[in-house]
Amino acid sequence: LKTQIIGRLRHHCPHLPTKIYDKTEKPCLLSEYTENYPLYHSYLPRESFKPKLEYQKGSIPMEGLTTSR
Repeated sequence: LKTQIIGRLRHHCPHLPTKIYDKTEKPCLLSEYTENYPLYHSYLPRESFKPKLEYQKGSIPMEGLTTSR
């Protein structure tokens, strides 16, 4: 009974299920990304937060100590 109630309260998106490689269906018209937004030239986009490839982790293993208790 509890799983039936929880199952009814789940969010169900009105979109079609996401398919990564199947491109035969029409694009989703409910998305805000179908709009064309103007490009602002007064600022540049920020740099990526992705770590640089030049970063290498240390070859020395970490100690078994921790600061959390």
